[in-house]
Amino acid sequence: MYIVLTSRPGQYRSEPTPGITPVETHDYFYGARHIAAFVVARLDGQSRVKIVDETAPSGANLVPTKCFEKYESVPEAVAALESLIGRDHAQARLNRRNPETLASHMVHITFITNGGKTVEAPPNSNLLRVSLREKGGIPFKCGGGLCGTCRCRVEVGLEHTDDVKQKERRHLSPEDLANGYRMACQTFINGNVSVSW
Repeated sequence: MYIVLTSRPGQYRSEPTPGITPVETHDYFYGARHIAAFVVARLDGQSRVKIVDETAPSGANLVPTKCFEKYESVPEAVAALESLIGRDHAQARLNRRNPETLASHMVHITFITNGGKTVEAPPNSNLLRVSLREKGGIPFKCGGGLCGTCRCRVEVGLEHTDDVKQKERRHLSPEDLANGYRMACQTFINGNVSVSW
């Protein structure tokens, strides 16, 4: 039997535990925006899926696999995903990750203010989440776009960031945005960047 583990960048991620074996990963894009990642996983027995909340305050829950829809095969699970995103809109697409080339597509993030510390992350990673996970040092309080504390400047690679969000426009002026300032909690990285704060 197979189940699908769903993760939404910057919101939550689903992680397998013993008894759940990932088989393949599919990314859901709408235009250039990465909406979700789906992992088709083999279920080797009753187990639990770890759901990690990536918003502040973060936390984790274990959800029994009996709560997940089951599929007889990987193609059946993928067909369900394709049905979920729909085929009527040209901008919606499901891309299967190639595990052999995934490592070569990692992006490098340099935290200039933290002694030039450089870390690797998967494409479409949230800048603040990477900073927290890798001890990059970007200041923050709320992590949800309310306070503006995580204001930082993308010194190199601004073109590798996603679109500015409305929450950012509340804290950053048009001049700030033109000069490369972003809010780390709202920014997703698709290529190599260097940031200061």
